[in-house]
Amino acid sequence: MKRLTIFLLAILLFSSCKKFLNQPPLDRITEDAVWQDRALMDTYIYKIYDNMPWSPLSDFSGVGDGAYRHTLSDEARSSYDWTSVTNTFRPGNWGTSTNWWPMDWWGYWNVYKANYSLQKIEAAGSAVLTAEEKNNRLGELFFIRAYTYFELVKRYGGVPIILSPQDPETTPAEEYFPERNTEKEVYDQIIADVQKAYTLLPASWTLKGRATKWAAKALESRAALYAASIAKYGTVELNGVVGIPAASAAAYYTISLNASKLIINTGPFTLFRKYPDASQNYYQLFVDETMEETIFKKIYIPYEKGHEWDIKNVPFSYRVDWGSSLSPTKQMVDSYEVLSTGLLPSEPDSGFDPANPYVDRDPRLAGTIITNNALFQGLQVESWYATERNGVIDTKSGTGVGKDGMGLNQDVTKTGYYIRKYLYDSGSPLFTQKYYSGQDDIISRLGEIYLNAAEAAVETGNDAEARSFIEPVRTRAGLLKNLNLATYSGTALRDRIRNERKLELAFEDHRYWDLRRWRVATTALSIQVQGDRPLRHIDANGKVTFTYETINAETLKMNFFARQYYLPIGRDRRSNNSKLVENPGY
Repeated sequence: MKRLTIFLLAILLFSSCKKFLNQPPLDRITEDAVWQDRALMDTYIYKIYDNMPWSPLSDFSGVGDGAYRHTLSDEARSSYDWTSVTNTFRPGNWGTSTNWWPMDWWGYWNVYKANYSLQKIEAAGSAVLTAEEKNNRLGELFFIRAYTYFELVKRYGGVPIILSPQDPETTPAEEYFPERNTEKEVYDQIIADVQKAYTLLPASWTLKGRATKWAAKALESRAALYAASIAKYGTVELNGVVGIPAASAAAYYTISLNASKLIINTGPFTLFRKYPDASQNYYQLFVDETMEETIFKKIYIPYEKGHEWDIKNVPFSYRVDWGSSLSPTKQMVDSYEVLSTGLLPSEPDSGFDPANPYVDRDPRLAGTIITNNALFQGLQVESWYATERNGVIDTKSGTGVGKDGMGLNQDVTKTGYYIRKYLYDSGSPLFTQKYYSGQDDIISRLGEIYLNAAEAAVETGNDAEARSFIEPVRTRAGLLKNLNLATYSGTALRDRIRNERKLELAFEDHRYWDLRRWRVATTALSIQVQGDRPLRHIDANGKVTFTYETINAETLKMNFFARQYYLPIGRDRRSNNSKLVENPGY
């Protein structure tokens, strides 16, 4: 399908190039010409898409250079000790005092471009766009504007809502420098925009990567769930600039649940089930680039428009440069249940075997994380830090420490684990070069929608309905016991659904934001990160076994403070617009 997409894109570009042969260069095309040509119009819209912060696969600087955004959460730490996320952001030492914080994105360039494009396309005549073509593009822009405000509100709370293009020459000062709207008003605007987008967008496009009506409905499902959580668990401050009244929670949960049901019951999507092995099936979901489960994704093309997920994340001995940047935590690994009992390793009678910690586990563990001695690109990954023979510990390279082992180099895993999700695999090492990673980044998929529905149901007291939505996810995952979590109810069921979300959506840019909206980050992200350090044993007969030592995998303890549920607006923005009140605690 990607080849077809690239081929169609090439045809579009070739035909456009022929058209441009006798025209001035792109930087001298007039404004009027852009809005009188459908191809130019689409190119303008594509540029707004490209500026959205929705792709973690390509974000190696949002939490400071040298780290992916997953390292803000309890999923993983950066393997690099020199990074800002390791030394500043994870310990919680950020805010207005340093004028530096992670995941900052003041997306008003996108807001302006969306508003400007809406105005221009609305005015386009039938000679430029048919009614259907016009509606489809208007729908895209309502979706983009909604997603932009979603990215803003989940960071800062209430922000100024601007619904028309501003012009410094003509826009009145009170509109050009607006106050912050309430957080509730922003979420209501997001929901209004995506509902409008749903009515205007097509069910599919010929070229993949453009928003569809189902992408709009998926955003409604997610955004309303966020608003509901903040209403239920957050605190209203600054007269509603941050926080949402608790009385609004039920209505937002209902909006989210209804949007999720519409996708599940009437959408063209099914949970991905192509491979008989559950671990392999889960892994392939993210590299096969099929559309069975994917609702919306960012398209990448190796080298032409590729990213660096492979070169930055393969285990140490497979690297071309960088490599092994993510070290998944022991806390993450311990969240996967024991397959034969359906219990977490820490629970009584779980059946967990410390001598064989990765056997008889939730299949998604092997599809997400590379554990010691696991097969990757045709070779065993050797994470052990030393080898014991006859009571003697050998830590030398080549004889003692594994080729990917802890302590071998300053950039190897710090926890005993490497990431597998989204990495290319094969029968032999690939040594993928810079920008040659072309895996598409799944932004929304059916698995999330089931989890959104389950959460909305359990939060409104409908345990039975919540179980009906969680069961398909757990069944597809290859779990064997307690598929609908029937032994849990109320808060216990809610917590297991949250854990299910942690595993099913691991490393998909959900975990950090989920912990914030549930208002549990002050506990969940104020921890001493741990790892499992493997030691290889070789007996007199040459038999190899392993033992695992729990270690503190980070010098500085993680900290998340209550004020960090919202990012600061910051001195620079407030100097530019004095009406922007600062968030509490900064």
